[in-house]
Amino acid sequence: MSAQDQQNSDRIVRNIDYLQVLKNRWKEVFLVFLLVLVISVVVTFLMPPSYRATSQFQIKLPKPVMDIGRGGDVVATSNVTANYIPMQYSVLTSAEVLKVVSRKLNLAAEWGMTDEMAATNLAGMIKVAPVRATDLVDVIVSGPDPKLVQNIAKAVPEAYKQDREMRENRLVETAIKSLKDVLREQEDAVNEKMMALKKLIAESSYLPTSWRNGEHRSTLTAGMEEEEFRNAKAQAMDFERREKELASYVQELQRLPDDKLLDYVISSDLLNAETVGADALRKTYAEFSDKLKEKENLKSQNIGARHPKMLALLETERILGDKLNKELIGLRSSLKSKLEMVAASRKHWEATVAQKEEDLQKHVLQVPMYEQASRDYDAALDQLKELDSRYKDEIARLRVPREAIEMYQLPTYPAAPYKPNVTINLAVGAGAGLLLGIGLALLLEFMDTSVKTMEDVERALQVPVLGIIPKNVPILHSSDVMGPDAEAYRILRTNIEFNKKGLEEISLTFVSGSAGEGKTTTLCNLAYICAQGGYATLMIDADLRRSKLHRYYELDNEVGLTSYLLEDYPLEEVIFQTPIENLYVMPAGPTPFDPSGALNSRKFNELLQEVKQRFDIVLVDSPPILGVSDSAVIVSEVDMTLMVVQPRKLPLKALLRQKQVIESVGGNLAGVVMNNVDITSDHQYQYYTTYYSYYSADGASSGENADASSMKKVERSGKAKELAATQSHDSEDLY
Repeated sequence: MSAQDQQNSDRIVRNIDYLQVLKNRWKEVFLVFLLVLVISVVVTFLMPPSYRATSQFQIKLPKPVMDIGRGGDVVATSNVTANYIPMQYSVLTSAEVLKVVSRKLNLAAEWGMTDEMAATNLAGMIKVAPVRATDLVDVIVSGPDPKLVQNIAKAVPEAYKQDREMRENRLVETAIKSLKDVLREQEDAVNEKMMALKKLIAESSYLPTSWRNGEHRSTLTAGMEEEEFRNAKAQAMDFERREKELASYVQELQRLPDDKLLDYVISSDLLNAETVGADALRKTYAEFSDKLKEKENLKSQNIGARHPKMLALLETERILGDKLNKELIGLRSSLKSKLEMVAASRKHWEATVAQKEEDLQKHVLQVPMYEQASRDYDAALDQLKELDSRYKDEIARLRVPREAIEMYQLPTYPAAPYKPNVTINLAVGAGAGLLLGIGLALLLEFMDTSVKTMEDVERALQVPVLGIIPKNVPILHSSDVMGPDAEAYRILRTNIEFNKKGLEEISLTFVSGSAGEGKTTTLCNLAYICAQGGYATLMIDADLRRSKLHRYYELDNEVGLTSYLLEDYPLEEVIFQTPIENLYVMPAGPTPFDPSGALNSRKFNELLQEVKQRFDIVLVDSPPILGVSDSAVIVSEVDMTLMVVQPRKLPLKALLRQKQVIESVGGNLAGVVMNNVDITSDHQYQYYTTYYSYYSADGASSGENADASSMKKVERSGKAKELAATQSHDSEDLY
């Protein structure tokens, strides 16, 4: 067999074990099941009726209001989260929403409590159930008043819508207030930057002097100031050049003598210069040149110096010469004055160049400041315009209604209660009762430390189980049925024969841990089976405290074992033959003062040795081994000891204690007899008692005849004697 097959087999065995537990404890399971079912019936019919109303709707995500501004919607952006819709399920049953419902329906006054307490009561009546695979949600309201639950189911979505609109409007109003504060701050910032720009313009003569709020301003450069600087520098350089030229002329005029001055002036560019006296000098010089030409012409005509024309011409030449000298002197003075003027103009333009250069540098520094101030002002102004636009957008959003929910099902009036549901309650009660019963059975089985199976006994005691005696087996010699019940004792008899260590082991006793385990009945039935098998069988009732054997055969208990041990009765007088062939009984006799002392004597040992010589098998009945000390004496004297164990009666520790007592007194524990076994319901013993099915198939009577016909009755020589006695039968059940 493979490991998997072995595992499956073990699993099947365990399952069957659990089923066996339930079969053995079906009464407990049934009682618990019945109790829980009755309780569920009583509770069901005592429960007050409860009605239910449902409203179904969809919770909308907060979306931006369309066609309003370009900025973000504060409601939509602040609520778009992955858990927004699940969070709204909790908001539906929040205290704020339920307070609105309470005030709307006047529940606080009707119930005689505050709104907070009414909201708490409502929370217990309302259940929020999202509809699977949809965006819908069911608000289920349960309560004893059908009209009230309908009104509550209708009021909850309305209250949620009102509460959500209030929260969203509050959010927008907060945003508007914040925007208004920011707008005011921005207006102050714009005014501040405008004043800074105006101040910068006022402090500089090179910046624009005109200003209008919001005027478009072109970018300023230093081109105009640079051009003025270059022009001024060019003027200064021109006057410097002219000053140098004039200074050179003046210096030359001052150095030359008067006779050479005129030639220098005429040959130089002084007459072309725009100086004072230049025109008069040119005119005089032209007249003087003409007179010279006229003089040369007269000379060419051979006109002498004394000629009147020549004299007049010479006089005119003299006068024009003097005039030229005077005009040359005036020209020289004029050039000096002009030189001084040009020098003054040069100095002026040089100062102007220095000033223009300083202004240009100052302007170069002021232009970036102006441009930065201008840009700051423009940015602040643009931001102010944007904030103003957003402020107006939020005002518009506040006025636009938002869709919070969309109704799909309005609550209807519940005509019939939904609780209590008799069918479901009884089904649940039955199921719970069955489970509790099974659990109790398994718990009891777990807490039960008694031995339950043959394997438990053999594993704990390390001795074989020699017989399995079914439940409710009667006293065989008083019963007409001799079928499968008798066969159980025949198997026990056979197993005892095979477990003998020798032929001399004839005497045996049955012991048990407590009274009522059936050792006396087992002894009687085994003796009956042995007698039917041809064995000369003697039963000795050594239970001196509670003797019973004489009752089974209607014998007198006036004499018996104690008479033999204590009063020296002969053996023949204390042994009685029963109506069954080969079966003899030694009653207990009168109860002695010290039963254990009577048994713990040499004469009891001699008795056993004597009867072993006369009978084929000697069965000694004894009291419980854990109760009194008599059994220990008997166990120490007999050849074999069989322990009678009733399943589920004594704990395992008691069986181990029995074995310890038997071994401590030197007894020979040959095996165990499992008595009073319920083989009809306990599968663990069925394969040991297959003779039941065999007898059922062939018929009990035919089995009995076959047993009787096959029984070999052999008279053992020198064993049994004829002992007469009046015999009686007692049907008392000793289990």
